Amino acid sequence: MKKSLLKWAAQAMAVVAIGAVATTSVVAQSVDQEFARELKLIEALKTYNQQKQEQISAQGVAQQEIQRSIQGSQGLGQEIGGMLKPMVDAIDRFVKADLPFHLDDRVAGVNNLKNLLNSGEASNSSIFRSIMDLYTIELEYGNTYEAYKDTQDVGGNQIEVDMLRIGRVALYYQTKDQASSAMWDTANKMWKALPDSANRDLRKAIKVAAKTTAPELLNLPLTAPEGV
Repeated sequence: MKKSLLKWAAQAMAVVAIGAVATTSVVAQSVDQEFARELKLIEALKTYNQQKQEQISAQGVAQQEIQRSIQGSQGLGQEIGGMLKPMVDAIDRFVKADLPFHLDDRVAGVNNLKNLLNSGEASNSSIFRSIMDLYTIELEYGNTYEAYKDTQDVGGNQIEVDMLRIGRVALYYQTKDQASSAMWDTANKMWKALPDSANRDLRKAIKVAAKTTAPELLNLPLTAPEGV
């Protein structure tokens, strides 16, 4: 009986010992896995921190570049500011010396630029854009032709006439009854009456410019360029 009890007790202790060893092995394995995960996390954090540091350094370089650009643009703004008034004065002289077509609108455009310069409210960049817009419009006039209505002093009376502009080469008007036609004399800055023989071709040219008839070759008088 005693031998049986001793044998059973020995077997039980052996089972407990085996269980303890097994438990110790599982715990050790779990600790190793946790440690490995922590190491991976630390490495990931190191990589993340390095990337952030590189981004911060790049942002610092970009900030310095932006600051230098701002400082450079301030000097450029002063240079542009000094160019604005001469540009407006130049286009003012040009409009006054040019053929007198759409004169009210063109003079109003120049006056608007002068007001912008004197107001002190508009930025140099916005004034510069406005100047370039007006320059572009004036440039287009030299590449186009048109017919439009206006009023002119004919025989001491202000009457409606048909105007014909051919680029910046010539400017004409003709009364509605085709009885009177004239051409702008650039050299003398005045209207010059045309002979009756020019009325027919001028009427055709006005219709061509108005796109109410097909283009054709016409014989129109031209003034000689200044100095010729």
